[in-house]
Amino acid sequence: MKRWRGLKSLVVDAVEHGSRAVEKIQIETMKLPFALLEQVDPLKGPVQGVRVIHKTAVSGVHTMIRLVNSAASSALDVVIDVVEARKGEGAA
Repeated sequence: MKRWRGLKSLVVDAVEHGSRAVEKIQIETMKLPFALLEQVDPLKGPVQGVRVIHKTAVSGVHTMIRLVNSAASSALDVVIDVVEARKGEGAA
C-alpha cells in the first residue's frame, strides 16, 4: 500500500504543478497579442474585456482541475485506507 500511496502522491503533484504551469503559460502567451490589439484605439475597450474574460476562463478551468485533483486524492486516500483495513482483518 505504501507504493500505491507514493504513486497517488506523484500523480496528484504532477497534476497540481502541471496545471499551474500550463495556466501560467496560457495567460503569459496572450499578453503580447492583447497588448498589441489594445494599441488600436477602436479595439482597446473590447480587447480589455476579452483579456479579462480570457484570464478568468483560464484560471477557472485550472482551479477546477486542481479542485477535482484534490477531491480524487482524498477519495483515493479513503480507498487505500479501506483496503489496508481489510487486509488487516484478513490477517487476524
